[in-house]
Amino acid sequence: MLKRVLIPLNLHESRDRLKEMGGFLKTLGTDEAVLLHVGADTRSAGEHHRRKLALAAEWIGALGVTVETALRPGSVQMEIVHAAEDRGVDYISFAFRRKNWLKRAILGSTVKDVIRQSDIPVFVHKQATRRAEADGIYRVLYPTSLQWKNDVIIEYIRSKEFKPDEVVFLYVGRRAPDPVVEQQRRDEVAAQLEETLRQSGLTESEGRQISVLGSPRRQIVKIARRLPADVVLLGKADTTSGMGPVLGSTAEEVSYNAPCSVLIIPRDLGGKV
Repeated sequence: MLKRVLIPLNLHESRDRLKEMGGFLKTLGTDEAVLLHVGADTRSAGEHHRRKLALAAEWIGALGVTVETALRPGSVQMEIVHAAEDRGVDYISFAFRRKNWLKRAILGSTVKDVIRQSDIPVFVHKQATRRAEADGIYRVLYPTSLQWKNDVIIEYIRSKEFKPDEVVFLYVGRRAPDPVVEQQRRDEVAAQLEETLRQSGLTESEGRQISVLGSPRRQIVKIARRLPADVVLLGKADTTSGMGPVLGSTAEEVSYNAPCSVLIIPRDLGGKV
């Protein structure tokens, strides 16, 4: 399901950073990796970049992952998407590095652009800073719209590769106009969350549900921090319907602002999940 990954590198990543990410990717079921560097001119600095890619491949390969390397010229965002297609990977994984507001405004965000353009899952890995000082539970937050049929994320949760200690199903909605209708809405959401838990194949000790009011992009980040979560699972769809799955723009914002790693799965994977 997430067996083969494309990892774009700027070649400034440390050994510890890459080994930490590589170790986490193995918990997702990954055992093959393609390391990619995109440069403006691979001819002038090609040999230097190849050496650094080979070193990165050595670090990740030591984890028991089969590694390939690729060096491409051109636009970073577009070449990442094209390389993912050419190399037949199951998903793309970034080692997240936060930019200050000025760099973000001037340069944009490669991660956000790839999330918007990619037809395959995108994983944004953030360094694990909270588990050592919290409860030690591997916890996943899944914000759900409760609208999907044949939900690809539910299929992923049911897969044998996915083994968290707890999955928290989150629904973010809007308050109804009067108290009677609001209570009906709450009851319907609670019933649908219970059904989503049942469909996931998890026991009551392995899953729980939360329903809140507000903006999805704000509430997802807030609750991921409060739980705390290790990974947020997000669905992405090219729709602006308020009843549809979590929107692409929400996925982009959560990937940047969440305190933990984020796995974004498109609604239509063409049968890959």
